[in-house]
Amino acid sequence: MTPVPGRLSRRIAARRAGGGEAGPDALMTDEDAANLARFEEDMEAVTAVLSTEIAAIEAGRIEEVTALYPEKAALLKRIEVLMPVVEPFLRARIETDPGLRARLVALKQAVGQDGALLARMSEATSQIVREIDKIRDRHSLNGLYGKRGERRGDPARPAAGIDKTL
Repeated sequence: MTPVPGRLSRRIAARRAGGGEAGPDALMTDEDAANLARFEEDMEAVTAVLSTEIAAIEAGRIEEVTALYPEKAALLKRIEVLMPVVEPFLRARIETDPGLRARLVALKQAVGQDGALLARMSEATSQIVREIDKIRDRHSLNGLYGKRGERRGDPARPAAGIDKTL
C-alpha cells in the first residue's frame, strides 16, 4: 500500500514540476498564490482599519477606537501567520507589481502613525492618573493629623530644622 503524500510533499512536487521555468514565480504553487493574494487583501484591510482608527483618534472618538481593536488584532494576526509563507515571493512580486511597494509603504506609514498616536494617548492617560492621585492625596487627611487628632505641619512643606548634633 502506497502512503498518501502529505501537504508538504504535494507542494514540493508542484514546485519541482514547474522547475523548468525561470524566476521565483515558477516555483509558486497554487496554494502559495492563494496565500499571497490573501496576504495582499489582509494588508489592504489593515491599512483601511488603521486609517479609520487614526481618524477616530484625531477626532476624539475613543469608543470607535475600542470597537476597532478586535478587527485590527485579527487582521494583524492573519498577516503575522501568512508572512513566513509569502515572504519568499514578495520580492519577486514587488518587481512585477510596483503598486505592491506603494501599498507596503502605506501600511508601514499607517502603522507608524497609529503607534505614535496610541503611545501619546497612553502617556496622556498616565499623566491624568498621576494628577488624579495627587488631587486625591491633597484632599485626603493623609499626613495632616496625628494619632490623637493634633494637627501636623503642612506635608507639602518639609519642616525646617537645625541639626544640632556633631
